[in-house]
Amino acid sequence: MNDRNIVQAFEMSEYRARLDKVRGLMSNAGMDALVVISQANQCYLLGYDSFSGDEPQAVLVTLDDDPYFILRKMDADAAAEAGCWLPRDRVIAYAESYVAGTDEASAWEVIGQFVKGKVGASARIGVEVSGLGVFSYPKLVGALGVQEPIDASDLVATCRLIKSERELLYMTEAAAIADRAILAGVDKIAAGVRHCDAAAAIMSALCAGTESIAGGPPPSPPFIRGGKLAIAPHQTFMDDIFVAGNQYYLGPIAASRHRYVAPVTRTAHLGPVPPRRKKQHEGVLAGHQAALDALRPGATCAHVARAFQAAIRPYGLTKESRLGYSVGLDWMDGPSLGTNNDTEIVANMTFLIHLGFYEPGELYFLSDTVRITDSGPELMSKFPRILFERPV
Repeated sequence: MNDRNIVQAFEMSEYRARLDKVRGLMSNAGMDALVVISQANQCYLLGYDSFSGDEPQAVLVTLDDDPYFILRKMDADAAAEAGCWLPRDRVIAYAESYVAGTDEASAWEVIGQFVKGKVGASARIGVEVSGLGVFSYPKLVGALGVQEPIDASDLVATCRLIKSERELLYMTEAAAIADRAILAGVDKIAAGVRHCDAAAAIMSALCAGTESIAGGPPPSPPFIRGGKLAIAPHQTFMDDIFVAGNQYYLGPIAASRHRYVAPVTRTAHLGPVPPRRKKQHEGVLAGHQAALDALRPGATCAHVARAFQAAIRPYGLTKESRLGYSVGLDWMDGPSLGTNNDTEIVANMTFLIHLGFYEPGELYFLSDTVRITDSGPELMSKFPRILFERPV
């Protein structure tokens, strides 16, 4: 434990339990060491709640000792203040000269050399390969002195699928903040109002939190889409105004509690809702309920997806993309709810049911974060699941 009296998001016993799970998977996979590249996974194992840009950083996990955290000096000097529980001698700094320099030397080579020096040339090393780019991979692997490391990209992520009670508490708190934020956004929508003003209301609520729960920096800007042209699913808000007769969705709106999220999305219509859009909303609600009914321990992701598809078909709706995915620390953290995914669902998994339909002039979205309990699903958001009518 560090010696600086820093308040951490989790008890040390939880961090130790996480390491034990990782080491068990490492041993089963024949690994002597693991190099963790994902910043979300670094946070999960060490409590380090700080974001780096492109500067390399890695955690070295071995089977029988505390990890090492290797990162740039500027960040290493304040690792404890950022929540890292490791003692000072386990936080290894590389020089600032390796950051954005023009020399051939790379911080990835420094990290690789450090790992090799600690575990030896014959060690079987796993690496989160998916976190490395085309230029960083050969530098790190070359310095490790191995021809090809064991690909351990999903090892830590597997441990994150089932949430602890403290993780679930943070997600519940994030859901309460997100509910406030989406209410602020819906209340702002009216004909002639700028999209950016609704986005600002959402952002303000996410940062402010509630009277009892502190807000924080949102993990994503608000998505506000609608109208005949604005159907791109992964753009945020536009330089535009809300127009009477159009339909808009807000979300996924997510607050961050110690980097845990519970996103929510709702749709609003400016003026009276025409029959075809009411039917679409009813169909999505039917699919939403079918997915909830199927989200139970022992079912598979594919089973949930098929139940959803069967429920929306009578309404003339189709959805080729997945209907959601596992969500938690730093957003997505596991399997998708798709007809091609046979992952078994167990208690204390958390999923985002993410129901988007994109057609010119008929854009609609509803999403909710769900906790799986022993008896079935539990919705985290308390916000009404209605198609909102806003003034024209």
